[in-house]
Amino acid sequence: MEARLRILAIFGCLILAASWLGPAPARAGKKAPPEAVASRDESPDKKGNVDDAGPMDVFADIERGWNSGNVDPILRHFGNQKVAISVQGTGPSGGTFSRNQSYYLLKDLFRYTLTRKFEFVQYRKPSDEGSQTFAVAERHYQKSDDGRLFKDKVYVSLHLERDGNQERWVVDEIKSIR
Repeated sequence: MEARLRILAIFGCLILAASWLGPAPARAGKKAPPEAVASRDESPDKKGNVDDAGPMDVFADIERGWNSGNVDPILRHFGNQKVAISVQGTGPSGGTFSRNQSYYLLKDLFRYTLTRKFEFVQYRKPSDEGSQTFAVAERHYQKSDDGRLFKDKVYVSLHLERDGNQERWVVDEIKSIR
């Protein structure tokens, strides 16, 4: 039994080290949707200027933040209103949360799960009035406590928030779907 635990611990360390080294070769060679490739080259600047970010820029930031376990690229796209969050692996079963509450919720999610893959695979272009859109990501994650692997889809919806003459795409909802 003790030898089995040692092997599992070594295996976990190897997996963790591999995730720090960068994307897996299969992922690096995988092509993104054409609209994603075009907009990822124009992602928001490093200072966090997201006023000119289109929906594809927001999805790219969320994907990058989720894969790295970094809450900041995700939260920068939260607006003035609360966001509906219901994701497997988080403490509460779901609800609407402020930016500060979402920070701690997502921090805990990334602390207690190890993301193996988070990749948007389906995009819906903004509706005719251009004020809403969504994307669906495939997520593979591992629980930190027992090492079990899980797979689900994460639905992220955005809406166009208007503040005077300024508009920006903000997260409206994040939920996992099995």
